[in-house]
Amino acid sequence: MKQFPLLILTFAWAALTWADGFDPRSGATTDPRLPIIALEAKGSIAPDTKTPCAVRLLLPGTDTGGTLPGVVRIHGASSQGYPKKSFGVTLDRPVEWLGMPRGPSWVLNAAFVDRSLMRHKLSYDLFRSLSDTNAPRYAAASRFVEVMLNGQYQGAYLLMQRVDRAMLGLRSFDSNAPQHACLYKANDHCATFDRLGHDGYEQREPNPLLGEYWGPLDRFNRFVSSTGASEFFDPAKGISARLDLGNTIDFHLLVLLTSNTDGFDKNLILAREAPLTNTPIPRFFFVPWDYDATFGRDWDSSHVGWNRWLSNHLFDRMLTNPEYLKRFAARWQQLRQREFSVQTIRRMIDDNVETLGAAANRNAARWQDAASYYPDRLAFQEDVAQMKDWIAKRTKWLDQEIARMAAN
Repeated sequence: MKQFPLLILTFAWAALTWADGFDPRSGATTDPRLPIIALEAKGSIAPDTKTPCAVRLLLPGTDTGGTLPGVVRIHGASSQGYPKKSFGVTLDRPVEWLGMPRGPSWVLNAAFVDRSLMRHKLSYDLFRSLSDTNAPRYAAASRFVEVMLNGQYQGAYLLMQRVDRAMLGLRSFDSNAPQHACLYKANDHCATFDRLGHDGYEQREPNPLLGEYWGPLDRFNRFVSSTGASEFFDPAKGISARLDLGNTIDFHLLVLLTSNTDGFDKNLILAREAPLTNTPIPRFFFVPWDYDATFGRDWDSSHVGWNRWLSNHLFDRMLTNPEYLKRFAARWQQLRQREFSVQTIRRMIDDNVETLGAAANRNAARWQDAASYYPDRLAFQEDVAQMKDWIAKRTKWLDQEIARMAAN
């Protein structure tokens, strides 16, 4: 595998610092400076082809771990058409990068339509903050980085875990077992749970190369879409035996808080552990994914109002149950005191602004010729200000709407 010349790496680092108040001779800086992912691809990068590559992580003033071989491809669906590409990287061995859990598979998210560069991170960090003892809330860990591709600066990115079996702690595939851990991702707006089958879903676990495994999802969709109310809410065999209701409430509240217009019937991930012999079938749980269409912006970065309710057939059915609705409303009120308070979210936004530092300006300068992709001339600081204003209006409206629902 070709190594990165030290001269190129040194030049790349200097190019990102001289213009932002950093003097490499003295080390003085007011810019926190992000880590750099230096990526060298041995060929063209495409969505459906795994191109051999070498990857190196550089921290301020040094680098770690040496050059790592792997493969890279363009990541995403509609985002593939944007000038700034997201990348999926799979290394030849697992690594522990920037304090995140060890793993071989990583996503470099470009966040091209997100002028704040932080909507994914903000949303995932919020969901992870809801974890409690014996009740984890799984979402991708992430860190801001800057990316050099074949010696050319690509801008600020979000280095993220890939949501897979290892991240969720699911049991490995056992060909001799009658049932397996499973993970499904909704790729279009078919994840409404009001229809049979699995159209619009992608099987991620077990690995599709080992064979199709749609039975658990098909049975779940049949149950949710077809059963009557008495069977659906049966305490022993109903939805509470098939779905983690605490996780479901938190997931729906995250969708509502962020107003993820792409997250309640698309992009959601549904997973389940493998059952053990003579034990109940584990319950499904949700994992959030793709949160750039949030905090007042849609998937194309157009403006979204703060007074829209988001739901699907499953969530609607659950909310017809008085006990569930009571629990749903109580959880919202609890979270509004801390994790979902305006003060908490604004502080998280400010922390991300500080971490990004001058990288936000470098990113904007790198892609200034692509401004025509945006519906307005929104700049980084303007987007941040609008997010802070929007979340105050959004939470106030949800306070009123959830209280109204609970009172009826």
